Amino acid sequence: MSQNKLSFILLIISQGISLIGAALLRFAISLHVLDLTGSAEIFATMVAISFLPMVFFMPIGGAIADRFSKKMLLVVSDSLNTLFVAALAVMLFGGSQSIILLGATITLLTLVSAAYHPTVSACLPVLVPKSDLAKANGIIKGIRSISMLAAPMLAGLLYGTIGVVNLVALCVIIYLFSAIINIFIKIPYTPKEMVGGFVRTLAGDLHEGFVHITKENPTMLRLSLIFTVLVFFFQAMFSVALPYMVRINFGMSEQIVGASNAAIGAAILIGSLVAGHLRKYLTIGRLPQFVTILGLAVSPIIVSTLLPTHHHLLPLLLFVAGFMLIMFTFTLIDISVLTYAQSNVPEHLVGKAVAIFISIANLSAPIGQFTLGLLIENLGGGQSLLYLGIALLTILLGFAAKKYLAPA
Repeated sequence: MSQNKLSFILLIISQGISLIGAALLRFAISLHVLDLTGSAEIFATMVAISFLPMVFFMPIGGAIADRFSKKMLLVVSDSLNTLFVAALAVMLFGGSQSIILLGATITLLTLVSAAYHPTVSACLPVLVPKSDLAKANGIIKGIRSISMLAAPMLAGLLYGTIGVVNLVALCVIIYLFSAIINIFIKIPYTPKEMVGGFVRTLAGDLHEGFVHITKENPTMLRLSLIFTVLVFFFQAMFSVALPYMVRINFGMSEQIVGASNAAIGAAILIGSLVAGHLRKYLTIGRLPQFVTILGLAVSPIIVSTLLPTHHHLLPLLLFVAGFMLIMFTFTLIDISVLTYAQSNVPEHLVGKAVAIFISIANLSAPIGQFTLGLLIENLGGGQSLLYLGIALLTILLGFAAKKYLAPA
Protein backbone atom coordinates (compact mmCIF):
# COMPACT_ATOMS: atom_id res chain seq x y z
CA MET A 1 0.00 0.00 0.00
CA SER A 2 1.38 3.41 -1.00
CA GLN A 3 2.01 6.06 1.65
CA ASN A 4 -0.52 8.43 0.07
CA LYS A 5 -3.22 5.74 0.10
CA LEU A 6 -2.50 4.90 3.75
CA SER A 7 -2.62 8.58 4.67
CA PHE A 8 -5.91 8.98 2.83
CA ILE A 9 -7.37 6.05 4.80
CA LEU A 10 -6.13 7.56 8.08
CA LEU A 11 -7.60 10.91 7.03
CA ILE A 12 -10.98 9.24 6.45
CA ILE A 13 -10.85 7.48 9.83
CA SER A 14 -9.79 10.64 11.65
CA GLN A 15 -12.43 12.77 10.00
CA GLY A 16 -15.09 10.17 10.67
CA ILE A 17 -14.26 10.13 14.38
CA SER A 18 -14.04 13.92 14.56
CA LEU A 19 -17.36 14.34 12.74
CA ILE A 20 -19.07 11.86 15.06
CA GLY A 21 -17.85 13.94 17.99
CA ALA A 22 -19.08 17.14 16.34
CA ALA A 23 -22.48 15.60 15.53
CA LEU A 24 -22.90 14.24 19.06
CA LEU A 25 -21.98 17.58 20.58
CA ARG A 26 -24.14 19.68 18.27
CA PHE A 27 -27.11 17.37 18.86
CA ALA A 28 -26.66 17.50 22.64
CA ILE A 29 -26.30 21.27 22.78
CA SER A 30 -29.16 21.90 20.34
CA LEU A 31 -31.57 19.67 22.21
CA HIS A 32 -30.44 21.09 25.55
CA VAL A 33 -31.09 24.66 24.35
CA LEU A 34 -34.52 23.71 22.98
CA ASP A 35 -35.42 21.99 26.24
CA LEU A 36 -34.27 25.01 28.28
CA THR A 37 -36.04 27.65 26.17
CA GLY A 38 -38.64 26.00 23.89
CA SER A 39 -38.15 28.98 21.58
CA ALA A 40 -37.39 28.73 17.86
CA GLU A 41 -36.31 32.38 17.84
CA ILE A 42 -33.72 31.98 20.62
CA PHE A 43 -32.51 28.69 19.16
CA ALA A 44 -32.17 30.15 15.65
CA THR A 45 -30.36 33.23 17.00
CA MET A 46 -27.79 31.04 18.76
CA VAL A 47 -27.28 28.92 15.64
CA ALA A 48 -26.94 32.02 13.43
CA ILE A 49 -24.40 33.72 15.70
CA SER A 50 -22.34 30.54 16.04
CA PHE A 51 -22.24 30.29 12.23
CA LEU A 52 -20.63 33.71 11.74
CA PRO A 53 -17.00 32.52 12.21
CA MET A 54 -17.49 30.14 9.29
CA VAL A 55 -18.39 33.09 7.07
CA PHE A 56 -15.67 35.53 8.08
CA PHE A 57 -12.73 33.25 8.92
CA MET A 58 -13.08 30.51 6.31
CA PRO A 59 -10.95 32.38 3.70
CA ILE A 60 -8.21 32.85 6.30
CA GLY A 61 -8.46 29.16 7.15
CA GLY A 62 -8.10 28.32 3.46
CA ALA A 63 -5.02 30.52 3.13
CA ILE A 64 -3.51 28.85 6.19
CA ALA A 65 -4.31 25.40 4.72
CA ASP A 66 -2.37 26.24 1.55
CA ARG A 67 0.54 27.87 3.37
CA PHE A 68 1.28 25.55 6.32
CA SER A 69 1.62 21.84 7.02
CA LYS A 70 -1.78 20.24 6.52
CA LYS A 71 -0.95 17.47 8.97
CA MET A 72 -0.08 20.01 11.64
CA LEU A 73 -3.33 21.88 11.03
CA LEU A 74 -5.38 18.70 11.38
CA VAL A 75 -3.69 17.85 14.70
CA VAL A 76 -4.06 21.40 16.04
CA SER A 77 -7.73 21.61 15.00
CA ASP A 78 -8.79 18.47 16.86
CA SER A 79 -6.58 19.40 19.83
CA LEU A 80 -8.30 22.78 20.14
CA ASN A 81 -11.70 21.11 19.87
CA THR A 82 -10.68 18.80 22.71
CA LEU A 83 -9.72 21.75 24.92
CA PHE A 84 -12.89 23.76 24.18
CA VAL A 85 -15.23 20.84 24.79
CA ALA A 86 -13.32 19.88 27.96
CA ALA A 87 -13.84 23.41 29.28
CA LEU A 88 -17.57 23.15 28.52
CA ALA A 89 -17.77 19.78 30.28
CA VAL A 90 -16.13 21.23 33.41
CA MET A 91 -18.60 24.14 33.47
CA LEU A 92 -21.59 21.85 32.95
CA PHE A 93 -20.37 19.57 35.74
CA GLY A 94 -20.31 22.72 37.88
CA GLY A 95 -24.02 23.26 37.24
CA SER A 96 -23.89 26.03 34.62
CA GLN A 97 -27.01 26.28 32.39
CA SER A 98 -25.97 29.42 30.50
CA ILE A 99 -27.26 29.70 26.92
CA ILE A 100 -24.40 32.12 26.26
CA LEU A 101 -21.87 29.48 27.36
CA LEU A 102 -23.41 26.86 25.09
CA GLY A 103 -23.50 29.28 22.16
CA ALA A 104 -19.89 30.36 22.79
CA THR A 105 -18.71 26.75 22.66
CA ILE A 106 -20.44 26.11 19.34
CA THR A 107 -18.98 29.38 18.03
CA LEU A 108 -15.43 28.37 19.01
CA LEU A 109 -15.85 24.94 17.40
CA THR A 110 -17.15 26.60 14.23
CA LEU A 111 -14.12 28.89 14.27
CA VAL A 112 -11.80 25.88 14.36
CA SER A 113 -13.74 24.21 11.54
CA ALA A 114 -13.06 27.30 9.40
CA ALA A 115 -9.50 25.98 9.09
CA TYR A 116 -10.25 22.26 9.40
CA HIS A 117 -12.61 21.85 6.43
CA PRO A 118 -10.46 23.75 3.87
CA THR A 119 -7.48 21.70 5.06
CA VAL A 120 -9.29 18.42 4.34
CA SER A 121 -10.30 19.71 0.89
CA ALA A 122 -6.72 20.81 0.18
CA CYS A 123 -5.38 17.38 1.22
CA LEU A 124 -7.28 15.47 -1.47
CA PRO A 125 -5.47 16.80 -4.59
CA VAL A 126 -2.17 15.97 -2.84
CA LEU A 127 -3.12 12.42 -1.82
CA VAL A 128 -5.48 11.38 -4.64
CA PRO A 129 -5.00 11.29 -8.45
CA LYS A 130 -7.05 13.90 -10.32
CA SER A 131 -9.09 11.21 -12.06
CA ASP A 132 -10.26 9.87 -8.67
CA LEU A 133 -11.21 13.19 -7.06
CA ALA A 134 -14.96 12.74 -7.58
CA LYS A 135 -14.76 9.29 -5.98
CA ALA A 136 -12.62 10.62 -3.11
CA ASN A 137 -15.04 13.49 -2.49
CA GLY A 138 -17.86 10.97 -2.49
CA ILE A 139 -16.02 8.93 0.15
CA ILE A 140 -15.40 12.01 2.31
CA LYS A 141 -19.04 13.03 1.95
CA GLY A 142 -20.05 9.47 2.74
CA ILE A 143 -18.02 9.52 5.94
CA ARG A 144 -19.77 12.73 6.94
CA SER A 145 -23.12 11.16 6.24
CA ILE A 146 -22.26 8.06 8.28
CA SER A 147 -21.45 10.34 11.20
CA MET A 148 -24.83 12.03 10.67
CA LEU A 149 -26.47 8.61 10.48
CA ALA A 150 -24.89 7.04 13.56
CA ALA A 151 -24.26 10.01 15.85
CA PRO A 152 -27.83 11.37 16.18
CA MET A 153 -29.27 7.94 17.00
CA LEU A 154 -26.52 7.37 19.54
CA ALA A 155 -26.91 10.90 20.89
CA GLY A 156 -30.68 10.52 21.21
CA LEU A 157 -30.14 7.36 23.25
CA LEU A 158 -27.35 8.78 25.42
CA TYR A 159 -29.05 12.15 25.96
CA GLY A 160 -31.98 10.45 27.63
CA THR A 161 -29.85 8.01 29.66
CA ILE A 162 -26.50 9.50 30.71
CA GLY A 163 -27.55 13.15 30.29
CA VAL A 164 -26.05 16.12 28.48
CA VAL A 165 -23.09 16.53 30.86
CA ASN A 166 -21.72 13.01 30.41
CA LEU A 167 -22.44 13.18 26.68
CA VAL A 168 -20.26 16.29 26.39
CA ALA A 169 -17.53 14.54 28.40
CA LEU A 170 -17.66 11.63 25.92
CA CYS A 171 -17.06 14.11 23.07
CA VAL A 172 -13.81 15.19 24.76
CA ILE A 173 -12.46 11.64 24.45
CA ILE A 174 -13.62 11.38 20.83
CA TYR A 175 -11.86 14.59 19.75
CA LEU A 176 -8.69 13.54 21.55
CA PHE A 177 -8.69 10.17 19.78
CA SER A 178 -9.06 11.91 16.40
CA ALA A 179 -6.14 14.23 17.17
CA ILE A 180 -3.93 11.23 17.99
CA ILE A 181 -4.75 9.51 14.67
CA ASN A 182 -3.85 12.69 12.77
CA ILE A 183 -0.30 12.42 14.14
CA PHE A 184 0.29 9.32 11.97
CA ILE A 185 -0.92 10.92 8.71
CA LYS A 186 1.87 11.82 6.27
CA ILE A 187 1.09 14.61 3.81
CA PRO A 188 3.78 16.01 1.48
CA TYR A 189 4.72 19.51 2.58
CA THR A 190 7.27 22.00 1.30
CA PRO A 191 7.72 25.08 3.53
CA LYS A 192 6.90 28.28 1.70
CA GLU A 193 8.77 31.49 2.21
CA MET A 194 6.90 34.33 3.91
CA VAL A 195 7.46 37.77 2.48
CA GLY A 196 6.86 40.66 4.85
CA GLY A 197 5.72 38.59 7.84
CA PHE A 198 2.79 36.34 8.67
CA VAL A 199 -0.04 38.87 8.31
CA ARG A 200 1.19 40.37 5.04
CA THR A 201 1.84 36.93 3.58
CA LEU A 202 -1.68 35.71 4.40
CA ALA A 203 -3.14 38.93 3.02
CA GLY A 204 -1.26 38.33 -0.23
CA ASP A 205 -2.46 34.72 -0.37
CA LEU A 206 -6.06 35.80 0.18
CA HIS A 207 -5.76 38.42 -2.54
CA GLU A 208 -4.43 35.76 -4.91
CA GLY A 209 -7.40 33.52 -4.11
CA PHE A 210 -9.94 36.31 -4.61
CA VAL A 211 -8.35 37.29 -7.94
CA HIS A 212 -8.52 33.70 -9.14
CA ILE A 213 -12.23 33.34 -8.34
CA THR A 214 -13.36 36.78 -9.50
CA LYS A 215 -11.23 37.17 -12.64
CA GLU A 216 -9.41 34.00 -13.64
CA ASN A 217 -12.23 31.54 -12.88
CA PRO A 218 -15.52 33.49 -12.81
CA THR A 219 -17.53 30.24 -12.96
CA MET A 220 -16.51 29.67 -9.35
CA LEU A 221 -17.92 33.09 -8.43
CA ARG A 222 -21.19 32.36 -10.22
CA LEU A 223 -21.45 29.01 -8.45
CA SER A 224 -20.84 30.62 -5.06
CA LEU A 225 -23.61 33.16 -5.67
CA ILE A 226 -26.04 30.38 -6.61
CA PHE A 227 -25.02 28.52 -3.47
CA THR A 228 -25.62 31.67 -1.43
CA VAL A 229 -29.31 31.44 -2.28
CA LEU A 230 -29.45 27.68 -1.66
CA VAL A 231 -27.68 28.02 1.70
CA PHE A 232 -30.07 30.82 2.73
CA PHE A 233 -32.99 28.41 2.39
CA PHE A 234 -31.68 24.94 3.11
CA GLN A 235 -28.99 25.45 5.73
CA ALA A 236 -31.64 27.24 7.79
CA MET A 237 -34.16 24.46 7.20
CA PHE A 238 -31.72 21.79 8.28
CA SER A 239 -30.20 23.53 11.32
CA VAL A 240 -33.37 25.28 12.61
CA ALA A 241 -36.59 23.89 11.11
CA LEU A 242 -35.74 20.18 11.40
CA PRO A 243 -34.90 20.00 15.13
CA TYR A 244 -37.53 22.55 16.15
CA MET A 245 -40.40 20.99 14.18
CA VAL A 246 -39.64 17.44 15.31
CA ARG A 247 -39.03 18.30 18.96
CA ILE A 248 -41.54 21.12 19.56
CA ASN A 249 -44.26 21.01 16.87
CA PHE A 250 -44.50 17.24 16.61
CA GLY A 251 -43.63 16.82 20.30
CA MET A 252 -41.28 13.89 19.72
CA SER A 253 -38.75 12.38 22.13
CA GLU A 254 -34.99 12.88 21.87
CA GLN A 255 -34.76 9.37 20.39
CA ILE A 256 -37.10 10.34 17.54
CA VAL A 257 -35.17 13.57 16.99
CA GLY A 258 -32.02 11.47 16.74
CA ALA A 259 -33.65 9.00 14.37
CA SER A 260 -34.83 11.88 12.16
CA ASN A 261 -31.29 13.25 11.94
CA ALA A 262 -30.01 9.76 11.25
CA ALA A 263 -32.45 9.42 8.34
CA ILE A 264 -31.01 12.61 6.87
CA GLY A 265 -27.54 11.14 7.29
CA ALA A 266 -28.68 8.01 5.45
CA ALA A 267 -29.89 10.16 2.53
CA ILE A 268 -26.51 11.91 2.34
CA LEU A 269 -24.75 8.54 2.46
CA ILE A 270 -26.86 7.24 -0.42
CA GLY A 271 -26.11 10.41 -2.37
CA SER A 272 -22.39 9.97 -1.72
CA LEU A 273 -22.47 6.37 -2.93
CA VAL A 274 -24.50 7.26 -6.01
CA ALA A 275 -22.15 10.14 -6.85
CA GLY A 276 -19.29 7.74 -7.56
CA HIS A 277 -21.40 6.01 -10.24
CA LEU A 278 -22.72 9.27 -11.73
CA ARG A 279 -19.40 11.06 -12.16
CA LYS A 280 -19.99 11.88 -15.82
CA TYR A 281 -23.37 13.43 -14.97
CA LEU A 282 -22.17 15.53 -12.03
CA THR A 283 -21.03 18.45 -14.15
CA ILE A 284 -21.58 22.15 -13.73
CA GLY A 285 -23.65 22.15 -16.92
CA ARG A 286 -26.21 19.87 -15.27
CA LEU A 287 -26.32 21.77 -11.98
CA PRO A 288 -29.45 23.80 -12.94
CA GLN A 289 -31.39 20.54 -13.31
CA PHE A 290 -30.37 19.42 -9.83
CA VAL A 291 -31.34 22.82 -8.38
CA THR A 292 -34.81 22.45 -9.91
CA ILE A 293 -35.12 18.94 -8.44
CA LEU A 294 -34.08 20.41 -5.08
CA GLY A 295 -37.05 22.77 -5.18
CA LEU A 296 -39.43 19.93 -6.02
CA ALA A 297 -38.05 17.92 -3.09
CA VAL A 298 -39.63 20.41 -0.66
CA SER A 299 -43.11 19.14 -1.63
CA PRO A 300 -43.46 16.47 1.12
CA ILE A 301 -42.56 19.10 3.74
CA ILE A 302 -45.30 21.39 2.46
CA VAL A 303 -47.84 18.56 2.63
CA SER A 304 -46.72 17.62 6.16
CA THR A 305 -47.55 21.12 7.45
CA LEU A 306 -51.06 20.94 5.99
CA LEU A 307 -52.04 17.74 7.78
CA PRO A 308 -53.92 17.80 11.12
CA THR A 309 -51.53 18.18 14.04
CA HIS A 310 -53.07 15.27 15.99
CA HIS A 311 -51.85 12.85 13.30
CA HIS A 312 -48.25 13.05 14.44
CA LEU A 313 -46.80 10.03 12.64
CA LEU A 314 -47.82 10.76 9.04
CA PRO A 315 -46.76 14.46 9.09
CA LEU A 316 -43.48 13.46 10.73
CA LEU A 317 -42.75 10.80 8.12
CA LEU A 318 -43.51 13.20 5.27
CA PHE A 319 -41.48 15.95 6.90
CA VAL A 320 -38.41 13.72 7.30
CA ALA A 321 -38.89 12.20 3.82
CA GLY A 322 -38.81 15.70 2.33
CA PHE A 323 -35.54 16.43 4.11
CA MET A 324 -34.09 13.14 2.90
CA LEU A 325 -34.88 14.05 -0.71
CA ILE A 326 -33.41 17.51 -0.20
CA MET A 327 -30.15 16.29 1.35
CA PHE A 328 -29.76 13.53 -1.26
CA THR A 329 -29.98 16.09 -4.06
CA PHE A 330 -27.87 18.66 -2.22
CA THR A 331 -25.14 16.04 -1.77
CA LEU A 332 -24.91 15.48 -5.53
CA ILE A 333 -24.72 19.25 -6.10
CA ASP A 334 -22.08 19.66 -3.40
CA ILE A 335 -19.85 16.89 -4.75
CA SER A 336 -20.09 18.15 -8.34
CA VAL A 337 -19.08 21.69 -7.35
CA LEU A 338 -16.24 20.58 -5.05
CA THR A 339 -14.85 18.24 -7.72
CA TYR A 340 -15.00 21.06 -10.25
CA ALA A 341 -13.03 23.32 -7.89
CA GLN A 342 -10.36 20.71 -7.16
CA SER A 343 -10.00 19.87 -10.86
CA ASN A 344 -9.96 23.44 -12.23
CA VAL A 345 -8.05 25.35 -9.55
CA PRO A 346 -4.21 25.23 -9.29
CA GLU A 347 -3.07 22.99 -6.42
CA HIS A 348 -1.49 25.85 -4.44
CA LEU A 349 -4.83 27.72 -4.53
CA VAL A 350 -7.27 24.90 -3.75
CA GLY A 351 -7.56 25.60 -0.01
CA LYS A 352 -8.07 29.34 -0.53
CA ALA A 353 -10.42 29.00 -3.49
CA VAL A 354 -12.65 26.42 -1.79
CA ALA A 355 -12.63 28.43 1.45
CA ILE A 356 -13.54 31.67 -0.31
CA PHE A 357 -16.26 29.84 -2.25
CA ILE A 358 -17.73 28.42 0.96
CA SER A 359 -17.43 31.77 2.72
CA ILE A 360 -19.30 33.61 -0.03
CA ALA A 361 -21.93 30.88 -0.21
CA ASN A 362 -22.40 30.96 3.57
CA LEU A 363 -22.81 34.73 3.81
CA SER A 364 -26.55 34.26 3.83
CA ALA A 365 -26.65 31.38 6.34
CA PRO A 366 -26.93 33.37 9.60
CA ILE A 367 -29.56 35.66 8.04
CA GLY A 368 -31.53 32.65 6.78
CA GLN A 369 -31.33 30.87 10.13
CA PHE A 370 -32.51 33.89 12.10
CA THR A 371 -35.25 34.72 9.56
CA LEU A 372 -36.57 31.16 9.42
CA GLY A 373 -36.61 30.87 13.21
CA LEU A 374 -38.54 34.13 13.47
CA LEU A 375 -41.05 33.04 10.82
CA ILE A 376 -41.59 29.59 12.33
CA GLU A 377 -42.14 31.19 15.74
CA ASN A 378 -44.80 33.58 14.41
CA LEU A 379 -46.49 31.83 11.47
CA GLY A 380 -47.98 28.97 13.46
CA GLY A 381 -50.31 27.06 11.14
CA GLY A 382 -49.23 29.12 8.13
CA GLN A 383 -45.85 27.43 7.78
CA SER A 384 -46.92 25.68 4.58
CA LEU A 385 -46.76 29.05 2.78
CA LEU A 386 -43.19 29.48 3.98
CA TYR A 387 -42.05 26.15 2.56
CA LEU A 388 -44.07 26.68 -0.62
CA GLY A 389 -42.24 29.96 -1.17
CA ILE A 390 -38.87 28.25 -0.67
CA ALA A 391 -39.82 25.55 -3.19
CA LEU A 392 -40.97 27.99 -5.87
CA LEU A 393 -37.97 30.30 -5.49
CA THR A 394 -35.58 27.35 -5.70
CA ILE A 395 -37.24 26.09 -8.89
CA LEU A 396 -36.99 29.58 -10.40
CA LEU A 397 -33.31 29.66 -9.44
CA GLY A 398 -32.80 26.39 -11.32
CA PHE A 399 -34.26 27.88 -14.51
CA ALA A 400 -32.26 31.09 -14.08
CA ALA A 401 -29.02 29.14 -13.56
CA LYS A 402 -29.26 27.72 -17.10
CA LYS A 403 -28.45 31.17 -18.50
CA TYR A 404 -26.26 32.25 -15.60
CA LEU A 405 -23.73 29.40 -15.72
CA ALA A 406 -21.30 28.99 -18.54
CA PRO A 407 -21.01 25.40 -19.81
CA ALA A 408 -18.40 23.46 -17.86
